[in-house]
Amino acid sequence: MKSKAISYCRVSSREQEETGYSLDAQEKLLAEYALKEGLIIAKVFKITESASGRQIRKTLNEMLAYAEKNKISIVLCEKIDRLTRNLKDASIVDEWVRAESERAVHFIKEHFVLNANTKAHDNFIWDMKVAVARFYTNNLSEEVKKGQKEKLAQGWLPTSPPYGYTTVGEKGRKIHIIDEKTAPFMRRMFELYASGNYSLTALREKLYEEGFRSTQGGKLAKSRLDDLLRDPFYYGAMRWNDVLYEHGAHEPLISKELFNKVQEILSGRTTPHKSKKTFQFRKLLKCGECQGTITAEIQKGIVYYHCNHYRNCSQKKFTREDQLEEQLFGVFRFFENITAAEAAELKEKIKANHAQEVEYKEKQIKSFHDRYMALQRRLDNLYNDRLDERITTETWEKKQKEIVEEQSAIQDRLKALKSDEAKYFEIWLNIIDLACRAREIYQRRTPEQRRTLLKHLFSNLMLEDEKVGYTLTEPVEVLAKRVQERIDAEKDFRTKKTPANTRVSRASHSKISPLL
Repeated sequence: MKSKAISYCRVSSREQEETGYSLDAQEKLLAEYALKEGLIIAKVFKITESASGRQIRKTLNEMLAYAEKNKISIVLCEKIDRLTRNLKDASIVDEWVRAESERAVHFIKEHFVLNANTKAHDNFIWDMKVAVARFYTNNLSEEVKKGQKEKLAQGWLPTSPPYGYTTVGEKGRKIHIIDEKTAPFMRRMFELYASGNYSLTALREKLYEEGFRSTQGGKLAKSRLDDLLRDPFYYGAMRWNDVLYEHGAHEPLISKELFNKVQEILSGRTTPHKSKKTFQFRKLLKCGECQGTITAEIQKGIVYYHCNHYRNCSQKKFTREDQLEEQLFGVFRFFENITAAEAAELKEKIKANHAQEVEYKEKQIKSFHDRYMALQRRLDNLYNDRLDERITTETWEKKQKEIVEEQSAIQDRLKALKSDEAKYFEIWLNIIDLACRAREIYQRRTPEQRRTLLKHLFSNLMLEDEKVGYTLTEPVEVLAKRVQERIDAEKDFRTKKTPANTRVSRASHSKISPLL
């Protein structure tokens, strides 16, 4: 009867896979050898180029366990460095071979057989080749780390980028650019989570609903989604071996401000959680007496809000959700008093006031830009000094770190200045249209969109004795004062025109109050 054998094939890099060392090529070589020696291949074990050291050892142990269980004594392998490149794995193989006299490992290309009867000279060759393979692995690891360090110094991530980016270029010159197919979904991911309306579970469902698919064609795992939301790569930085590099050369997908907002939500008590029912004012209302959380519950199909009483609060009344909305409609109706002419006047005034700020910010931006370029020239000179060995590697790394940190601070400041300028118009000009159409927008939107609208209009909402108290956001407060001034002026005018015994001010009913 023919003896059974096991084939063990392994490639350690994609280049090997593409240059004649492929798994299929090895398997064919071992099969031809088995046929020549009168052996039957019982099973083939393969290690791909993407396998980790832990996975390699696991597969090796599985192979030896399979051989022992099925009483197979022969293992076929192309070369010694295909089987092992470290002393620990070599020891495991050596112990297995010497446990029984029939056991052997055939290394085909090296015409070498390792078994219990291997002579001292051959054992010396075995040990030497394992040592050479180990040296090759250690040297390769050093070269890889050196290349990664240089890549980071140039501002590029030395590995595959996250969703939203793709890799282009040849080996040694690969860079990461925005992937137009997945980038919009990643921006959307940060924007949705920053709204505070989505848990991780709800976010993955929303992204899937809108068309995003993982590389496997399904939904993103919650843990993967959490990792993506915490990845600084999206705002232009890089995290490598737990060290943050702020000088990424790739194009950011989002602002650092948006990234920081997401981190606050991820690590804070306001982190959204999946709920079967989306309550309109969940986590938006606080108790006016104890400042505690206002919670929601459903009774007979009706949503009620009440204080949790965690702080011995006396507020025990339950308030219906539709009653809360009706009170807020009073605020919405107030802003409907603004006229088209008044809105146009406010917009022109905002633009005029902004002109001086733009001039000042332009000077600031130029100053920061000049400083950044001066630092970059210093960094280039230091790099040349390092290449010419005029300074030590330690000096280079220390100076490089100082310059990069200052450049990072300058970039953050420049982004903040440009972001502030864009937000000025976005908030102060668009808030007029938003406030005037608040009731219409609110009634036509989804629960998540309604919550976003409420956050734009109110910085604080309080519930006390079934009444809603509020604090308007800054731009809305300015607009409210302007409208109130006009209403008061109209009231005074009508008072002068109306006889004392019939004096009635309808405008007073529209006056906005801190507690409705």
